[in-house]
Amino acid sequence: MRRLVVRSFVVAASLACAPLAFAPMSAAAQKPAKAAKVSNSMAMPRTATARCSDSTWSKAASQQGACSAHGGVAKWFGKAPKGYTGRCKDGEYWTNEEQRGACSAHGGVAYWNKKAKAKKAS
Repeated sequence: MRRLVVRSFVVAASLACAPLAFAPMSAAAQKPAKAAKVSNSMAMPRTATARCSDSTWSKAASQQGACSAHGGVAKWFGKAPKGYTGRCKDGEYWTNEEQRGACSAHGGVAYWNKKAKAKKAS
């Protein structure tokens, strides 16, 4: 009788420690997780004067000290030139009156300057 108790204990202990190889998975667990859509949560502010090395924007009035806590200035734009018509997504200014092809080499147009009188592309 003693051997039977010991054997049943060994079998029960081995079953408790064994991984469940054939456990059914829920429908949610069977589907791969969708990758979160990564977007630029730090959109360029209209008053940005510099792009920092860590891809954040600075509104500093001077280049000295701008982005000091963000790895330094990667690109300095400064204040907007007089009569600019638009701002590119990388921070550059568009000063041409014609809007067609604006900022094509700079990632596209971030926004247009509504105060400037520009010819509409036809």
